[in-house]
Amino acid sequence: MKKIISAAAALSLLAFSAFSCGSKESSSSEEVTNTAVSSVTTAETEEVTASAVTTTETATESPTEPDYFSKLVYPDTMSDKEKAGTAYRELSLIQYGGVQKYGANIITYSLNPDTLSFMKENADSIRELAVYDEELDTKFLVHITLPPDYDENKEYPVFFLTDSQFWINEAMMMREMIGSGEAEPVIIVTLGLDYDRDGGSVEERSRLFIVHPEQTLDFITNDLMKLISANYKTDPSRSVWSGHSWGGIFAHYALCNSDKYEYQPFKNYIIASALLSMTYSKEYWDVDIPWKYNDQMIEEHAACMNEYGYFDRNEAMNKNVLICVGSEETDMKPWMNDLDMIGNAKAIYERLTAHNVNAELKIYEDKDHYNYGEEMLAEYLKKTFPAENSNNSQEEHKK
Repeated sequence: MKKIISAAAALSLLAFSAFSCGSKESSSSEEVTNTAVSSVTTAETEEVTASAVTTTETATESPTEPDYFSKLVYPDTMSDKEKAGTAYRELSLIQYGGVQKYGANIITYSLNPDTLSFMKENADSIRELAVYDEELDTKFLVHITLPPDYDENKEYPVFFLTDSQFWINEAMMMREMIGSGEAEPVIIVTLGLDYDRDGGSVEERSRLFIVHPEQTLDFITNDLMKLISANYKTDPSRSVWSGHSWGGIFAHYALCNSDKYEYQPFKNYIIASALLSMTYSKEYWDVDIPWKYNDQMIEEHAACMNEYGYFDRNEAMNKNVLICVGSEETDMKPWMNDLDMIGNAKAIYERLTAHNVNAELKIYEDKDHYNYGEEMLAEYLKKTFPAENSNNSQEEHKK
């Protein structure tokens, strides 16, 4: 199968809305049926009628829900209201009608044609999960993509991506790589918002990643990842968190506040194109947008530049970190002309390595803010989860 194309060529879900067609019985058919019925005995008529009813009921019977729908296990950290708002549902992402079913008045997810085809072919391995968080009063949409030949008795690393509305195509690319034997099996988890909210908007991303990062990190660490691990055997010691742009800001925040949690669902972090200085500069906050520059933002900016006090609380950081950026990340918008993206990435790298953190800096040549993600994820997947690990794991499993 042709490799999945980058999200840059994404098409709206409107392009593949489902169509239905109906049929009517002809009048001649009705006449033949009436004649046939009138020529049989009463007993035969009752038998024919009963058969017709049975056939109709079979034809209109609703599809059976997968077994796992009723087997969802909730962690103790979730409230009753959160449990009530959390459930599996049909994979609506691959059909426009399914999206409409859940109250969408906007389309926030875009699948390119190859992604759509791949998801349809592998729908049995992709599970859609709506997860409600009471503190943020937000329903999230999670897609759990299982590796080929998934074994529920085996442990798998989780590869977690925020902003799934931007990264769902790349997530399917990674799943295809695993299927073709280019990398070890992992469970891919993507996090976005449900269809009734525009998860790609400035308002929603800033609310989750910048204005309320603590509540969002609480949700991911104590609810979502515990929910995932309660229903799938996961290996936190090898799992990965990936965030880009504002998601990169939040990945940095998550890394530097991970020590505040007893549960440690991630060992590896990808901080991609984190817009650190732009997000907290007065010039940026003076732009006419819903949230404004204030003293709290100044304090958070200082905390960010000090890794949120992580090394004031800890002597060491036992995590693996990739910091990456495109060499051409300049002049993306008028109010970002003076943004030093490469300088930001280097500064994070230098501060972390000064504390002996196992960090790597990767600058993708001739790439801008938007077009190195696919290459980066493919490269990282093969390096961190090499295919030979899969072969060794299979041999161990046979023993």
